[in-house]
Amino acid sequence: MEDCCVDVAVSGAAFKYDRLYSYSVPEKLKKYAVLGARVLVPFGSGKPRMGIILAVSGARDDLKEIIDAEREKPLLNDEIQKLVFFLKRTTLCSYDDAVKVIIPKSSRLKADFNSDNIKIANAKAAHLENAYIRGEQALISVLTDKQKSVYRLLDTPLTYNEIYEKISVSRSMLKNLIEKGVIKKSEREKTIGIYREYGELGSFDLTGEQSRAYREITGFIGDPEQPGVTLLYGVTGSGKTVIYYQLVRDAIEKKRTALLLVPEIALATQLILRFKSLFGERVGVIHSGLSDTERLLQWNRIRSGGCDLVVGTRSAVFAPLCDIGIIIIDEEQEQSYLSEQNPRFNTLEVAKYRAKYHGAHLLLSSATPSIETYHQAVKGRYNLVNLLRRYLDMPLPAVEVVDMRGELLAGNSFCIGKKLKDDIDKRIQSKEQTLLLLNRRGYRTVSICAGCKTIVKCKNCDTALVYHKNPEPGRYVCHYCGHNTAYKEECAECGGSIRHTGVGTQKIEEELSILFPTARIMRLDVDSVGKKHSLEQKINAISKGEYDIIVGTQMIAKGLDFKNVTLVGVLSIDQQLLAPSFRANERAFSMLAQVIGRSGRGEKEGEAVIQSIDPDNAIIKLAAKQDFPLFYRNEVVSRKVHLYPPYCVISSVGLIGDDEEKTSLSANAYAALIEEKVKASEKALPIRVLGPSPMRIAYAAGQYRFKITLKSRGDMTFKDMIYSVSEEFYKSGYAKDVRFYVNFYDDGDV
Repeated sequence: MEDCCVDVAVSGAAFKYDRLYSYSVPEKLKKYAVLGARVLVPFGSGKPRMGIILAVSGARDDLKEIIDAEREKPLLNDEIQKLVFFLKRTTLCSYDDAVKVIIPKSSRLKADFNSDNIKIANAKAAHLENAYIRGEQALISVLTDKQKSVYRLLDTPLTYNEIYEKISVSRSMLKNLIEKGVIKKSEREKTIGIYREYGELGSFDLTGEQSRAYREITGFIGDPEQPGVTLLYGVTGSGKTVIYYQLVRDAIEKKRTALLLVPEIALATQLILRFKSLFGERVGVIHSGLSDTERLLQWNRIRSGGCDLVVGTRSAVFAPLCDIGIIIIDEEQEQSYLSEQNPRFNTLEVAKYRAKYHGAHLLLSSATPSIETYHQAVKGRYNLVNLLRRYLDMPLPAVEVVDMRGELLAGNSFCIGKKLKDDIDKRIQSKEQTLLLLNRRGYRTVSICAGCKTIVKCKNCDTALVYHKNPEPGRYVCHYCGHNTAYKEECAECGGSIRHTGVGTQKIEEELSILFPTARIMRLDVDSVGKKHSLEQKINAISKGEYDIIVGTQMIAKGLDFKNVTLVGVLSIDQQLLAPSFRANERAFSMLAQVIGRSGRGEKEGEAVIQSIDPDNAIIKLAAKQDFPLFYRNEVVSRKVHLYPPYCVISSVGLIGDDEEKTSLSANAYAALIEEKVKASEKALPIRVLGPSPMRIAYAAGQYRFKITLKSRGDMTFKDMIYSVSEEFYKSGYAKDVRFYVNFYDDGDV
């Protein structure tokens, strides 16, 4: 490297200081100070900080020098460096936040302030292990019999544990053999086996309709005149996954790579097992269920070219694949594709960026696509491919809606009505499986004093604590901040007795054990899959028919494919339909249609029972028929009248502080700055400002929360304006009293 300076994004910089800083490079570090390299730099009057080189320019005088640079190959290649700038521009996050969301936590470097010379500390080697192998020369004749056995064993590298499994040997013996030159020790990356129990792939033959859909998609991929995004809309059970297999295989045959994203770890688990049946160990995995070490090992394997396909959840969109040929987003409508932490990115937008960079095709897929995505396809901005029949022409499940008002009047104290109970009993007798959906965790969702009527609430949040009975005697848990406290039968205010109402999955599990004492029952929710690999084990157990009844939350409602499930029961959908969100109808329709589609996916026809106190609800009837096109046509009429997506983009500014009055004043000051910017703009900025107002949960984690909701076109002109407002807000006196964030992809309540 000739004389030059490097532009560095410094870690931990506050918003108003978050820019690139120029440094000169001393001679001894020139070969290491390259684009994407992490460096240690002086910053302000405090301690030196870590940073990352994001630009290189000509030499300049009077610049501070970088102190140290990493010696390994930089983690950030050209594309990932550009992706950092993309996230910074489109989410208003810091450079540091953008880098942190991309690279594995275990790969982050820190400064070493304990040595004589400040430098970058050696990275923790949690992903490395010692392996032993024969030395080049050894006098075998002088060895004991056990030492000879060890020598013969080590014709290939083995770890100590692998050696010990075959020969009971101490570490001191291995050390002695190393000193004699009989064996050698070296470091290597750990080989951690994940998802080794491959699933059955099933039929790989395409039906006539699948073949037609596959040909249409491949036609779009090869036509530069067509949009680079395709929506595959297919009813549940139509065999969209088999088309994924074909498209991934096509990419691999062309020596390119593929990326498959799913919204839930549960879906990732089943797809990973099936894709490994097809592609073996060339399948990489990235999701939040992996440990930090497992995630780093997967990242390194992908980065070194060891994977043709990566399957994962939202964070897998940053997988360091090269030459991507196809990106597939399964169940693209799911809210989990939107990040709720900085950087608040939309997985779809990141996937579009990466697809454009690689010249790849982006396939969005769902039986219930988002209103915005389907609108883009209807208007011709995306390609639209339909699968309107189930695989092998199997019928959609027969659906019956049960009016639960009659059950309540008849004195049924159980949450499972007579019709559903009888149907479950029939499935048990015929050795078929039942799936029951209740989208509420815990045992009882509200606890209230019978005397003073005080609700048991979280001390940190303005929310009711949920009673979790398992393990007994149970605990009260806040589903928002995680605070929990011991279960008490007496009111803390007056000493009166506590009464419980509202039902969660634990209560349903208890009811099922009473109604069906011989049935094998599994509960599948976040609380039941906390242990390592427990989700993988439970899904395998269901697939093998080891359980008769599976009750769970929304994690069982979509994407999963169990051939012996012939009955689905929806215990309650009314709460979702009444949710205070413009997306309430869309989410309720999606959940109903998706969970109904889990029934009858094998050779036997399926049924579904929906329990509701509003059985004539139009959304329930449309979901029962799985008629998404008609639902879309009805929904967009209301969206257009009230100016909701797809006719605008909803963004938000959140302001959070310890003092309610100061936080409210700060929120009003930010809103006033937006109004001033809009009035002063030479270009017309079509924006509607709603609020500020308290968030739906106005007090959470010990802080007050206000929100400004913005309706706009969501283009870069709008985003640049918000960035400018944020800069001015920081200069004002209000910013010191609050934390604030901007979310350009707000999908919450308005």
